Amino acid sequence: AKRRKSGVLQAPSRVMAFVRVKPTAHFAQDMIRLGADNKSIDIYIQKNPRGGVVNNSQTDWSFKLDGVLHNTSQEMVYDTVAKDLVCKALQGYNGDL
Repeated sequence: AKRRKSGVLQAPSRVMAFVRVKPTAHFAQDMIRLGADNKSIDIYIQKNPRGGVVNNSQTDWSFKLDGVLHNTSQEMVYDTVAKDLVCKALQGYNGDL
C-alpha cells in the first residue's frame, strides 16, 4: 500500500485474485498443481474417451494469481484477503481505497 500526502494509506489500484484450496484429506494432486511461489495454479483434467478420435476439448489451465491459500484456516483467508478492506470500510473509506 502507498501513502498519500495526507498520510492515508492507498491500496493497490487493481483487483487482486486469490484461490483457496479447501483443506481436505484427499487432495487431487494428480489434477491440481500449486506453484512453488504460491502465486500460480495448474489444473489438468483427463480427456473423456467418449469424445471420439478428434477431441479438441481443453484439458489444461494455468492461472497466475496474487496468492494461493492451500490448507489454510478461514481466519487466515480473512486476514490475507479481506481484513484491510473491512477495516477501511469501517473507517468510512471505500473498500477500494
